Amino acid sequence: MAQEKLDATVHLFCGLPTSGKTTLAKELEQTHNAVRFTLDEWMINLTNHTIFDDEYGEMIAKLKGMFWQTAVTILKQDVDVILDWSLWNPARRQKWIERITELGADYTLYYLNIPSVVIRQRIEARNSDLPPSAHALPVAELDRFLPLFEPPTPEENLNVVEIHLGQDGPIHNPHLEGDTFFWQGNDVGVLLLHGLTATTAEVRLLAEKLHAEGYTISAPLLPGHGTHPDDLNETTWHDWAWAVEKAYQHLATLCDHVFVGGESTGGALALHLAAQHKEITGVLCYAPAIKLAIPTHNMVRLYVSAPLVHSVPKENVGSNPYWQGYRVNPLKAVMELVRLGQEVRRQLPKINQPVLVMQGRNDKTVAEDVGEIILEGVLSERVEQHWWEQSGHVILLEDELDEITAVTLDFMQKAMLQVR
Repeated sequence: MAQEKLDATVHLFCGLPTSGKTTLAKELEQTHNAVRFTLDEWMINLTNHTIFDDEYGEMIAKLKGMFWQTAVTILKQDVDVILDWSLWNPARRQKWIERITELGADYTLYYLNIPSVVIRQRIEARNSDLPPSAHALPVAELDRFLPLFEPPTPEENLNVVEIHLGQDGPIHNPHLEGDTFFWQGNDVGVLLLHGLTATTAEVRLLAEKLHAEGYTISAPLLPGHGTHPDDLNETTWHDWAWAVEKAYQHLATLCDHVFVGGESTGGALALHLAAQHKEITGVLCYAPAIKLAIPTHNMVRLYVSAPLVHSVPKENVGSNPYWQGYRVNPLKAVMELVRLGQEVRRQLPKINQPVLVMQGRNDKTVAEDVGEIILEGVLSERVEQHWWEQSGHVILLEDELDEITAVTLDFMQKAMLQVR
């Protein structure tokens, strides 16, 4: 009979060697403030036996038992636990899940469904440069392991999170192109800036359409992005602004006229840049994150949590196939975005260039009134605001992009008529 319900979760894994279990375990350790037990790390430190020795299996059984005894105490304190080893078949999964449910805790089983051809490549690469916390595994042994491996099935009725190739790292959709890019065109340049935790993939679709119309495009990957969330927590908004400044200066040497634009944080950075450079031809703001849709009490919690908690998981991170970026929100970086927004709002009266603002009706990230704040704050003679009824926050990657592009091109053409 189950005991009183505990407010804690045990994180379990099912995956072949090098499928990314420990990488994911370390990420969960941060995002869930959990206690991690990684079996390989302990075994390598405790014994010289290899996975092919009988003594190794005996030690593993004892060590798992000791882990569980400690885990029970931790779970009763309502703290999550991560058991980092693979539950390769239904019997193993049932054994551990029964223990967990009898204790009264919840569980999540992460099935890392990585193709065997990729596993083979990863084993070869790991063996050539073996990390100190991993065992060498002859590639030929994979053929022996494969018939023994039984992935979770619907009949088991388990709480499974299935992770496919590319989802076992810190970046969602790593196959997309998200690095800095520069595309030469005519003498009118467009500097496009991506949002917080994203990459240049966020502005690439719009960039392709504008470049097809002849414009020169520059899109820098901002500091702290495209690597690991911890790197983003080490940056400030001044770092992002300096990278934008450098990209602008390069573009301005090649083009007679420059528009600056961006989505979310990129929109805020575009406004900041326009306040510093009166010669900028126009500003393109797509869901500009100068004010976040965070209630006051949650903002207070953010200020308190940011120095203590590295990051929190995102919701619905896999909902857009064109978006690339971190699966978590690094909290120190979010605080830097808040500071950037405050600075931009103070600088709005310095902006007198034409400004275009676009927002999605379903945007839950930025405050609904950011457009009004910009329209009322800038000194521009020409300001346009457009709402997109079917779009959310990443409007440059959603269904109304063609219409958004048409409005953008019309705005730019009218702005060019004023300067020529």
